[in-house]
Amino acid sequence: MIHNNYQLHDRREQITPYVHYTKYLSRSICVMKIAFVHCRIQPGWALSVFQDLIDEQKWIEHAKVFTLFSDTERLQTNNHNLQVVTALPRRVNKLFLRCGKHKVPLLSRLFDYRNLMFFYPSLMVLLSHKIKKFKPDCISISSFAIAKNITPISGIKTTLYLHSPMQYIWTHYDEYKEKLTGIKGKLFNRIVPKLRRRDLKFTKFDKIFANSKYTAQEAEKLYDMKNIQIKYPHIPNTFFVPAVQEIPQAYYLYIGRLVTFVREADKIIALCNELKVPLIVMGSGPDEVYLKSIAGPSIIFIGWITDVDEKIKIISQAKWLINLTKESYGIGTVEAMLMGVPVFGYGEWATAELVDEDCGVLVANKKHHTLVEWFKKFMSTQRDRKMISKRIREKRKNK
Repeated sequence: MIHNNYQLHDRREQITPYVHYTKYLSRSICVMKIAFVHCRIQPGWALSVFQDLIDEQKWIEHAKVFTLFSDTERLQTNNHNLQVVTALPRRVNKLFLRCGKHKVPLLSRLFDYRNLMFFYPSLMVLLSHKIKKFKPDCISISSFAIAKNITPISGIKTTLYLHSPMQYIWTHYDEYKEKLTGIKGKLFNRIVPKLRRRDLKFTKFDKIFANSKYTAQEAEKLYDMKNIQIKYPHIPNTFFVPAVQEIPQAYYLYIGRLVTFVREADKIIALCNELKVPLIVMGSGPDEVYLKSIAGPSIIFIGWITDVDEKIKIISQAKWLINLTKESYGIGTVEAMLMGVPVFGYGEWATAELVDEDCGVLVANKKHHTLVEWFKKFMSTQRDRKMISKRIREKRKNK
């Protein structure tokens, strides 16, 4: 039975440190002033990883967070409260934020942070200038899109943690090209070559970490990066503790940003609408209003759940997790599998590193009829939830 009384909490989930990554930055006690760089500051797993990275720095004399766009002026972590410096002027950043939260006709379509991709080259030059003006002793980059493309500063050690290459100009290019039509489509076709040329220029870092074998392979292929260390994101210890719920509740679960691009939330909703199966949607994002408008009565939106105990309860009792994203890793997939929850996912990229036929079903394409066909098979099969939990623990132990 689905309950629609979940409450949001302020407490952020705790993430186990990226030990090898952060030790590199903390080796020298003289490294005191750090510029942390992230693509954009918005709720999600990448941000949680970034916050954890910041918390691991023990010798910070002064630090700032540099990003393109942010939904907050200061980034709060467990141990730090840092000023956020955006490439966008503060008033413009606030305008983008206001139009994203309050859907204003025309303005919200224009001032959508996703439109910033058309201005990335200029914005990165501006952000690089602000970082240089800060005069850091060390630069720590967490990049899932554009953050890796800051201009290097001679003599300053720079470490990159690569969540993914810039997906919309490389691995997700065909999907974006198909979905972006009209003026946006024309602008996209014009800006992609420029973005690709710029992206290929920024490939040299003192230390490089990737979040999966897939990401490392893509980085080597695209950027000719060598000596990449693979480090799976750590999961909070609390996810390893709960007992597996062998008799789950009837609902299915989606966790992630509410966007139609990449996350395929619209396809998941269409699938559950047709099959009339109960779905809990955990997350938020710019397409939330639209997704709610197409959702049937069996679909409930609960927002981001940051209270760890409540989140664990919701995940552990789910019948299945649905994730059609082309994942560069997939923290949500791992969290679910640790609690024995089978996965209905996309059969390529990092998901294939985590999910085998005993742990779920992986589809070869995302066409609606394919999803319906395989989901029906998915619903009719039983999985050993204890075995799923054991399998993912073994895979992570090997890393």
